[in-house]
Amino acid sequence: MLLSEIARQTGCTLSGDDVEIQAVADLGQARSGELAFVNHASYLPALETTRASAVIIKPVWKHACKVAALETDNPRLAFARAARLLNPEPPIEAGVAASAVIAESAALHASVHVGAHAVIGENVRLDEDVRIGAGCVIGDNVRIGAGCRLHANVVIEHDCVLGERCIVFAGTVIGADGFGYVKDGEAYMKVPQLGRVVIGDDVEIGANTCIDRGALLDTVIGDGVKIDNHVQIAHNVEIGRHTVISAFTGIAGSTRVGEGCLIGGGVGIRDNIEVAAGAVITGRSFVSSSISEPGVYSSSVLIDTNRNWKKNVMRFKQLDAMAQRLNKLEKALAALQGGQTDQPDQQT
Repeated sequence: MLLSEIARQTGCTLSGDDVEIQAVADLGQARSGELAFVNHASYLPALETTRASAVIIKPVWKHACKVAALETDNPRLAFARAARLLNPEPPIEAGVAASAVIAESAALHASVHVGAHAVIGENVRLDEDVRIGAGCVIGDNVRIGAGCRLHANVVIEHDCVLGERCIVFAGTVIGADGFGYVKDGEAYMKVPQLGRVVIGDDVEIGANTCIDRGALLDTVIGDGVKIDNHVQIAHNVEIGRHTVISAFTGIAGSTRVGEGCLIGGGVGIRDNIEVAAGAVITGRSFVSSSISEPGVYSSSVLIDTNRNWKKNVMRFKQLDAMAQRLNKLEKALAALQGGQTDQPDQQT
């Protein structure tokens, strides 16, 4: 593809020769015929030695670039668009594998692909250009919108809904029962989980993630949400549009996360709280109460040497006693100062 065509489709300005581009590559590893990008000034020295045929840069860095350039204020976004242009998804080969099991009541668009050993339940609806990977299990009454891609061994339980153009990676389970029990004497009785999981358009869900169905209401994942690998989303959770959730995060039941949030890796969010739209939660944080305003929130303890950590742990255990002693000292000091103030002036 000519660089000028890439510029047109990515919204960049071409500077230099209109060269042929076959692939994208890292700036340091790129060769002739490849396109790289620079997103930070610290990488500018590498422009001196790059063998890439062209580089995506900010206009202010043009002076440092010795090869053809695509100029834009957001090189990373332009590079992503270029990478998609040069690496289009292979077309779907319509058809159903001989080993797949399809219920007679299921409605599959003629363009659907169903891989080996997949199971499609009763009254399932698969819209145009849906791809079901090998070993997937789709429960009864599930609807999957046009352009969705399910990788191998995805399970979607009964009655759940996926919007259009969703991507679900291998091993993910959508619609398992929520973790709902009530104590009955010494034992626990299971509470029926009667809701669904409803997922919007353009949602991406990483490998081995679990999204539980609602107890009475639905678990809802909004349009454009991106969920990493190994994420647990409990029953009745609502995730707002275009929120991004990193790996190993757990969100407990009935919590509502607003639109456009960024949630780092390993975050824990307790049940029945709300997280305001636009909130950023840094990795390994624990959210124990509602967040009412957008902003950056953290609760992690910084790493330290094991020796110092042990000392600090002992101090943590002493904080309450220390606070009580400090409170007594402050009261005593206040009383002493008040007593001195109340004393009459000495006459000489």
